[in-house]
Amino acid sequence: RQESNMAARADDPQSAGGDEEEYEEEEEEEYEEGEEEEEEDDDGEEDDDDEDEEPQLKYHRLGNSVVGILSEQAAMCVAVSTKFIVLGTDWGQIHILDTENGTETQKFPSHSAKINDVSIDNFGDFMASCADDGKVVVRSLYDKNLMEELTFDRPVKAIAIEPDYARSKKRQLCVGGLSGELILCWRETFGPFSSNKKKVLHAGEGPIFTIKWRGTLIAWANELGVKVYDTVSQQRITYIDRPENSPRAELYRCHLSWKDDSTLLIGWADSIKVGVVKDRPAGPKGPLDMPQRKVELVALLKTEYKIAGIAPFKDDLIVLCYQEEEEPGPKGPRAVAGQPELAIINLRGEQQSSDILPIGGFERYVCNDYGLAFLAADNFFYVLSPRDIVVAKPFDLDDHVEWLLTHGRYPEALAEARAKTSQLVRVRLKEVEVRYLASVFTAGRFEEAAGLCREVLGSDRALWDQWITSFASAHQLKALSPFIPLQPELSKASYEMVLMSFVDEDPKHFYQLLREWPSHIYDADRIIQLVSDKLKNATPTTDVHTMNLSLAALYSRVNRVDQAMLVYLRLGSPEVFALIKKHSLFATVQDKAVQLMACGAEAAAALLASSKDIKPTSIIQQLASSPQHQYLYLDALSSADPPAVKDFGRLQVELTAEYHPERLLAFLRQHPYVPLVEAKQICEQRGMIPEMVFLLQRMGNAKEALNLIIDRLRDVDRAIEFAIELNDTELWDNLICASMDKPDFILGLLNNVGTHINPCRLIKDIPHGLRIPHLRDALVKILQDFNLQIELRKGCASILTNDSVTLQRRLQRVRRKATVVRDGAVCEVCHLEVCSGAADSRVVVFRCAHTYHSECLKSAVGASAAAEMGPICTLCRSGDAAGARKKTPAAAASRA
Repeated sequence: RQESNMAARADDPQSAGGDEEEYEEEEEEEYEEGEEEEEEDDDGEEDDDDEDEEPQLKYHRLGNSVVGILSEQAAMCVAVSTKFIVLGTDWGQIHILDTENGTETQKFPSHSAKINDVSIDNFGDFMASCADDGKVVVRSLYDKNLMEELTFDRPVKAIAIEPDYARSKKRQLCVGGLSGELILCWRETFGPFSSNKKKVLHAGEGPIFTIKWRGTLIAWANELGVKVYDTVSQQRITYIDRPENSPRAELYRCHLSWKDDSTLLIGWADSIKVGVVKDRPAGPKGPLDMPQRKVELVALLKTEYKIAGIAPFKDDLIVLCYQEEEEPGPKGPRAVAGQPELAIINLRGEQQSSDILPIGGFERYVCNDYGLAFLAADNFFYVLSPRDIVVAKPFDLDDHVEWLLTHGRYPEALAEARAKTSQLVRVRLKEVEVRYLASVFTAGRFEEAAGLCREVLGSDRALWDQWITSFASAHQLKALSPFIPLQPELSKASYEMVLMSFVDEDPKHFYQLLREWPSHIYDADRIIQLVSDKLKNATPTTDVHTMNLSLAALYSRVNRVDQAMLVYLRLGSPEVFALIKKHSLFATVQDKAVQLMACGAEAAAALLASSKDIKPTSIIQQLASSPQHQYLYLDALSSADPPAVKDFGRLQVELTAEYHPERLLAFLRQHPYVPLVEAKQICEQRGMIPEMVFLLQRMGNAKEALNLIIDRLRDVDRAIEFAIELNDTELWDNLICASMDKPDFILGLLNNVGTHINPCRLIKDIPHGLRIPHLRDALVKILQDFNLQIELRKGCASILTNDSVTLQRRLQRVRRKATVVRDGAVCEVCHLEVCSGAADSRVVVFRCAHTYHSECLKSAVGASAAAEMGPICTLCRSGDAAGARKKTPAAAASRA
């Protein structure tokens, strides 16, 4: 394995101030012993392989305050959050550091002996530490008055603060150490820790060196193995043995890490285990104390190195690797610590990458001197050694682009930079483009260079002229031509240089450019002369067809359209159609139908049909030898000008039946001018039943059409639709009679009974003993529909009755109200005011608003008739009220 050049810069004190140092990924390879020169050659080859693989991580050493702290003290443990880093040292001090550059923000002399472990809650508000002095300190990082201490008889080696400590009511803490006891401590929100608020969760299996708490699960390791405790059920849910034949636990400490709330990563000596916490499936009841959850091991890996730390990385694992190498000594071979590595492996044990970490003084360190902390949200990893903290981060976009450029992968670098320009911070897009263009052209990759020119050169005319000349010198203008800009316009000389180079080299590309480029950017007459001369002196290898196309295109550009059209017709080129439409040359081509069809039958038919100046009879005669072309023309003409094809109805039916029979029915529906009898004969000759049904219907012979559907098509649904469409009782009778020997037809009729078919009659006519599949279902449906109709009628009748009663009551209330008689109201008989104060003041008022003196009314209609009058007076009933109202405006005002 070969360490990257960036590692050397990482040892430079000037680079320890927070600048990121990058390391290349490395691959493992076995070397033969005793051949040092060959090993050096192999190392060189492996370096080349490593350079082809992009690293996943980049590294930088925490500097600033960290350098001063670790020059005097040794780092013992570290914990990280999104807000800060907590560093514990052998002097018993806690240092709070900035996550990016290692600047110290706070310092707490919490202990009198070396600190063994630190833990931070999820909110970054509280931290806990433990040390060899037996003390456990919990403090708030934002309130100096919030601090608690617990003292134990033996050194405390591991600690885990409750993840939601800042929001929890109990504020729990889990500690363990040389006493061999795993103790859960808690306190009330406003009270201190006390001896009566401690609970021993486990004891008697040796010292505890590691505790990790995630959610409701606490994992810890002692000399015998790893255990997990569920704080909800208050039960230990699993026990995982220490790896078999592994070294003593105090020599190679177990490392635990939670990937998520249910996945535990275990790294111990040279073994990796991954366990997943699951609920036990429901089944036969076991012992009463059987936990409800269990841990299943989903991965078990063996490594060639010792594990100094483990953490999750996306779907893989990050492992801090420690190895010892043998070297000769005065008393024989001795083990010497090698440089630590940070490896990425998957759950199958396959190593994705491995980076050697330039840790100073690594020869003096053992495995337990290292530590690994991680920030899951950002995939940041912090590698701890007694005198150093190295930060590993995933490659970002700038790193990715720079790596691609450095390794000559310019297309990828350019694509990434263009696609994610807004995300680039250090790298500039223009820089990438310029470097790429120069290197690609020099390397002879002209197509790539041409593709870059438009982006890099932009609107700089001088640069474009210069690069066109460069590509012309290299005979690579074909690569550049698709990217040559038309806006802004370059010099005419540049465009003509490109065109002239293709007349001999590539006539097809020359023709393509003529079609794409406007004629005003070059001298068209000069190019026409060049092409004409080329055709006059044509050789067997000359592409005469393409040159003629180019000549026609040039003619059309300079408005010599007649010459252009003749060239196109001679070549049979479809380009002639666009030319005719653009310049309205219909009169010129009306006698050239056959030549136009040779250029493209469908396009020619559409073109000829679109002109009202071209007579259809003439075109049909010209195309007499080609019926298919006649069909195409008539089809196009019927769409463009339907009345124009009236005289060709029979011919069009015959041609449609021959070349597109699937369109004939739609054609017959859309064109009423078709001769029905002749069309029916054509369809009958070809056995086209649906078309015959339609024609018979049009001819008024619905019964025969129905018989065709029944006997030839045997389609009951279509027969029913046909009968419904015509709504003829006799037709329904014919359908029912014809269906009596066809069970499928009877069933179809039963399923479609309604307003058109009387189900009783249909059922009555069914022959006795005829077997009809699914008859019961159809009858049940009929009865259900009938019951539904009855229920609907009952509901409607109930609603009508309720509405009638309501309206009657409302009418009674209105009729019983008093009627106002205003001043000035007059009698409709005597025309005197009814409120004049006369002796007889009895007044009769009708609902029609007419007012009468009682005596006047009796004298007018008689006493008995007056007594029997309803709410409307006699005058209104006889129609005389209109005259009365005209004579009594006061009464009209009263009514208003």
